Amino acid sequence: MHLALLHEGRPALLRVEGPPTAPVALFFHPFPLNADAWEEMLAACAASGWCAAAVDAPGFGGTPPLAEPLKMDAIADLGAASLDALGARAGAIVGCSMGGYAAMAFARKYPQRMMAAVLIATKASPDTEEAKKNRERQAALALEKGPQAVVAEFAPKMFAPNAPESVRRRLHELASRATGQGIANALRGMALRPDSLPDLPRWTAPTLVIAGEQDQLMPRTEMEKIADSVPGAKLEVVAGTGHLPFLEDPGTVGPMITAHLVAVRARAPHPRPL
Repeated sequence: MHLALLHEGRPALLRVEGPPTAPVALFFHPFPLNADAWEEMLAACAASGWCAAAVDAPGFGGTPPLAEPLKMDAIADLGAASLDALGARAGAIVGCSMGGYAAMAFARKYPQRMMAAVLIATKASPDTEEAKKNRERQAALALEKGPQAVVAEFAPKMFAPNAPESVRRRLHELASRATGQGIANALRGMALRPDSLPDLPRWTAPTLVIAGEQDQLMPRTEMEKIADSVPGAKLEVVAGTGHLPFLEDPGTVGPMITAHLVAVRARAPHPRPL
C-alpha cells in the first residue's frame, strides 16, 4: 500500500509492505529511480516478518520536488518522518547509491534510530571537484533538456554489460517518473554531501555492504572502505551484476538482505512503539 505523508508542510509518498506492527526496514532508493524500484526487496522483507517501507525522495515518484538542492540530510529527515508515521522509534536502514548517501546522513543525524544497515553500491567519500562540476553540468542539462537527457547518460553504466533487456526497460520506466527539477536538485545535493568516512568507526548498528561485481559507476574500493571502517561489517559481492544488483539479481540480493535483518532481529529488542 501507499501512504501519503506530510513532512514540513510538504507531501511525500511512502510505499509499505508487510505486517504493520512488525519491525521496520526503511529503504532509500538510488538516483534517478523511486520507491517502486525496491518492489522485490520489500516483498522479500515482508515475507520474512518485517514491515518494509520505501519513501520517494523529493522530485522522484510521487513526492514533489523542492525549490532548493536536495541535501542528503533532507532525505534522512524524510526517513525519520517515515518511521514516525509507521509508529517505529527505530528501524533497519537500507540504501543504494544516492540512497546509501541518505542512509549515512540518517546514521549521522539519528544514530539511535538505526538498528541495522544495508549499504548497496555506494561510497562514504565526498565528491571530487571534477565530480562536482560534472553534477552541475548534468543538473543544468536536466533543467534545459529534461530528465531523460540525464538518464540517457547514466543508463548504459547502471548495469553489468550483459544485463537483460527487461531489466534495462524497467530502469527507464522507473526513471520516467523523475522530474527535471528533482534530478537537478538531487545532483546538486549529492555534490554537497560531506565526507562520511570519519563517522563509520562510530557505527554500532550491524551493517551489510553489497557490491555488484561489474559495477561501472562505483569502484569496489569504495565499498571495501566502508566495510573496513564499520566495526563488524560484512561485504558481499554479487556476481554478474552492476550498479543495481537488487534489480539485476533480486533472487540473490533479497535473501542476503533478509538473512541480515533476521539475524539482527534475533539479537535486538522490538523497536516499537514510539
